[in-house]
Amino acid sequence: MNTTIEKRRALLINTGYFALIIGAFYLFMRFAFWTVAPFLFAFFVAMLLQKPVSKVTKRTPLKKGFVSFVAVMLIALFLIGIVTLVGTTIVSEMKGLIETMTASFKTIPDFIDAVETWLLNLLSRLPDAIETPLANSVRELCDSLTLSITQPKLENTPDKSPALSFDFSSIISPISGVINTASKVPGFLISVVVFFIACCFITADYGRLVGFVKRQLPEKKREALTKTKELTLSTLGKMLKAYCLIICITFAEILIGLTALDLFGLYSGGYKILISLGIALVDIFPILGSGTVLIPWAVISLFTGNIGRGIGLLVIYAVITVLRQYIEPKLVAGQLGLPPIATLASMYLGLKILGVSGIFILPLTITIIKVLNDDGVIHLWKSSHNADTEGSSVELKIPKLKRNKTKKGKK
Repeated sequence: MNTTIEKRRALLINTGYFALIIGAFYLFMRFAFWTVAPFLFAFFVAMLLQKPVSKVTKRTPLKKGFVSFVAVMLIALFLIGIVTLVGTTIVSEMKGLIETMTASFKTIPDFIDAVETWLLNLLSRLPDAIETPLANSVRELCDSLTLSITQPKLENTPDKSPALSFDFSSIISPISGVINTASKVPGFLISVVVFFIACCFITADYGRLVGFVKRQLPEKKREALTKTKELTLSTLGKMLKAYCLIICITFAEILIGLTALDLFGLYSGGYKILISLGIALVDIFPILGSGTVLIPWAVISLFTGNIGRGIGLLVIYAVITVLRQYIEPKLVAGQLGLPPIATLASMYLGLKILGVSGIFILPLTITIIKVLNDDGVIHLWKSSHNADTEGSSVELKIPKLKRNKTKKGKK
């Protein structure tokens, strides 16, 4: 009886402790993350710069503060150069792409008519009792979609008075958007300046800052903190390299595919670089993928009479999918990945709780927690790596490093 009560008490304590951690994490990410983000990113950059800065300092008579400043400035120049080069290319292509999309918008009624004809021909094979109501529903749906696109143009007929016929809302809306965006630019620039200044200071005083934090912790927790830092940096580095390479490969595949369609006269829209980059960035999301762009584009092309382009886009999608299934497991270590349902749930919860940034932050956080749990730094659940670990499945513990080394030796 006493044993049962003790187990329940331990479960309640561990559950409450775990809930406090989740609550603190939520409050921090919701209200404090973007406020302290320049300093967090600066600390991360400072960690990456420690080895090169230390090597230069040891081999030259230069002081660490000066070397840190030069290293941060070189990174800033590199980032500014890339942003300028890529930004100029994207902006120049974006202007033309918007004009092309505006012109393509006029062909949507033709696409709806083509879909309606195809559906009616398909329904004509059914018995009359089933065909008639379904056909009427299809006609009503297609008519309502066509009217929703064309009706505003029909209703906005010019007034008798020329002075009052112009709709100023079409100008006010974009202007208000530009003003709202411009109002956020000064705050963003201040954050960038603070980030680079903090990079210089933290890089120069990194050893002193880390030493201060370590002195406040017991010896076991220092070792666990060091191991956590190493695993986190290793995980982030592997994921960043792997997914950057996947983006580059997908970008090259789409660019080559669109270029091939252009050579065969099946694609003449231009803006191949911008389209390839956009689809490659969408493809990095495990739930979305390149099919969210290529498949609708191919279907619209097929229904509007561009059979060759539609088939070509489907072939490009098939090639990307096959190569992605072959390449990704080799680039991204198996222990870094999350189950598909965990990825979907973390992206959805991240979006609901933290907004758009939560789509990236929450899955990344859960991935790092999984790696730490698999390596035995924390014990939140039993896994294949630490299934023999004793204790509660939700209890946070500091492992004994000697015991972990023995396990690794056995492996």
